[in-house]
Amino acid sequence: MARNGSGTYSNPYPNFVSGTVISSNEVDANNSDIATALTQSIAVDGQSVVTGDIPLATHKFTAMKVGTAATDSLSLGQAQAEAFIWCGTAGGGADAITLSPSPAITAYAAGQRFVWMASGSTNTGATTVAISGLSAIALQDNGAALTAGQHAASKMFMGILNTTSTVQVMQVQISGTDPLIVSSLTVDGNSQFNGTIITGVNDTGYDVKFFGATSGAYMLWDESDDDLKLVGAAGLNVAGSSVLASVDVTAVATAATFEPDGDTSAGDNAALGYTSVLGAILTGQGSTNDVTLVNDADATVLGIPTGTTNVTMAGDLAVTGGISGVTGLNTGQIGGSRNFIYNGDMQICQRATSVAGIGNADTGYHVQDRWQYGESGAPNAVVTMTKATESPDGFYASLKLDCTTASGTVDAADVIYIAQIFEGQDLQAFNKGDAQAKAVTLSFWVNTTKTGTYIVSLHDNDNNRHISQAYTVSSTNTWEYKTLTFAGDTSTGDPFDNNNATSLYVQFVLVAGTNYTSGTLATSWADYTAANSYVGQVDALDNTSNNFHMTGVQLEIGSTASAFQYEKPNENLLRCRRYFADRESSNAILYGSSNTGGVNYSNWQFQVQMRAAPTCTGVAGTQQQTNVDSAGVYNSGGSYAIWYDGATADAELS
Repeated sequence: MARNGSGTYSNPYPNFVSGTVISSNEVDANNSDIATALTQSIAVDGQSVVTGDIPLATHKFTAMKVGTAATDSLSLGQAQAEAFIWCGTAGGGADAITLSPSPAITAYAAGQRFVWMASGSTNTGATTVAISGLSAIALQDNGAALTAGQHAASKMFMGILNTTSTVQVMQVQISGTDPLIVSSLTVDGNSQFNGTIITGVNDTGYDVKFFGATSGAYMLWDESDDDLKLVGAAGLNVAGSSVLASVDVTAVATAATFEPDGDTSAGDNAALGYTSVLGAILTGQGSTNDVTLVNDADATVLGIPTGTTNVTMAGDLAVTGGISGVTGLNTGQIGGSRNFIYNGDMQICQRATSVAGIGNADTGYHVQDRWQYGESGAPNAVVTMTKATESPDGFYASLKLDCTTASGTVDAADVIYIAQIFEGQDLQAFNKGDAQAKAVTLSFWVNTTKTGTYIVSLHDNDNNRHISQAYTVSSTNTWEYKTLTFAGDTSTGDPFDNNNATSLYVQFVLVAGTNYTSGTLATSWADYTAANSYVGQVDALDNTSNNFHMTGVQLEIGSTASAFQYEKPNENLLRCRRYFADRESSNAILYGSSNTGGVNYSNWQFQVQMRAAPTCTGVAGTQQQTNVDSAGVYNSGGSYAIWYDGATADAELS
């Protein structure tokens, strides 16, 4: 036996004994056994093929030759150098490269990685790679096919097999003027860019990009024309713990541009959504057009750079925590009285605080000063009008209509609305009737039982023109805040009259028949067509359980609603008394006495000049004299001239 089961070789023949005859058979057998043992040993020249495992115990191979085939052993030095992933310079064409790693691979497997140098040609589009003669598979950048120029000539690349049919590739050589391209960078949580400086970028294209993982938004700087841009249709939001602390652009010869939606074409007006640029600092841009925000009506800029010579706002500017809703510093009113509406908080009620039974033929002023209950046709609905305490936060009162008789059948000519009516001389700031006519925005709180579409209409009484806007009540018996913007009327020759007569109705519609709803809603100024006035209006009074409340009504110049302008009660009252005033006397007042042939006379001096000489009620006397400043009553002979408690002077618009 040449070897035992443990690999030990034993002498196949006993020791020779002196004087013993040795036969040729015995010697040949011994030599044959030795030959067999040597044959089964591993020869250094590799002539023997090992057919089983070789147990080395605590020993190791030394001086091992570097493997060159997939069936060769790998040396430690070769593994440390990762030489097996180096493929040298890529072969093939610009858009169909080949790689030849050593040792070669025999099949593709996810997780394999390779490093190579691009040839002297740059790809022109989608690119494939064939490795070790296997089939061609796609090179991809973050899951997308390569675009022209991404596999640049003579640059180093690394690829990792994502699947057996795609290789995800990245450029690993950054030197000289090479741009650093990050195709997908997610910044969230507490991630920050603080004091990061990237220099040596090339002079064309957009050199630095920060991409948003979900919104597709990014910031880029183009050295070729000194543009700094914020781009992304869904918006770039830098707030909370994600910080873009500052953008410092120095020694820029021309304008720096924040271009919100990436479209610099003329007339571009795409909206970005809600965008915040926190503490953006731009310095040294020269003396003109230092900062331009282009075509972004929704942009919110917090903190305009100090020391900036010029700030050009092509869209709306909203300053958080300060001035709000100003379309332009030179085109809208900043201070003073912005609200054209009288008694918008529904506090002043000189006539009464509640009136029941208001219905057909009851157009007029019943409870809240300056707010007219309007109707036409012969509507069936009857309401109680009240100064209610139900109101949203920030308000004490609301105008309430409680339906006590339902509309039933609404005839074609039926209309019910709440309106405020304006003198033309109060509206000259609208610039109505020429090319510079200004838009106005109406804002208000509404709470109603009936959900659905409601209409607010502006009617130009001087020129018989109108414009309407719809709003939606989404939840029953819930306070909802609404804003509606009405374009300026640029129709030449159609201004408001500059006098104290009725020029404009602002109507909040509640019920409308088909005479007013059968056309197309006039959402732009047009000559009055009844059918286009209130299209889509629900019947808000179709059930005796229905209520309608509104308060916080504001009408102002511009396309953005600002916070409600509160007035002190006495200021509000004085404004209302231009149109209606009461005597507020606790006792009857006697002026003069009865004398034969004498004259008895009583006079009432108004607190403010009224719109026109009023109609007076609640007085005793045979003759009355009124003007915008005062009213008097007198008679001659025998009786007293008396103003009774509750006397009123009415100069309302209708």
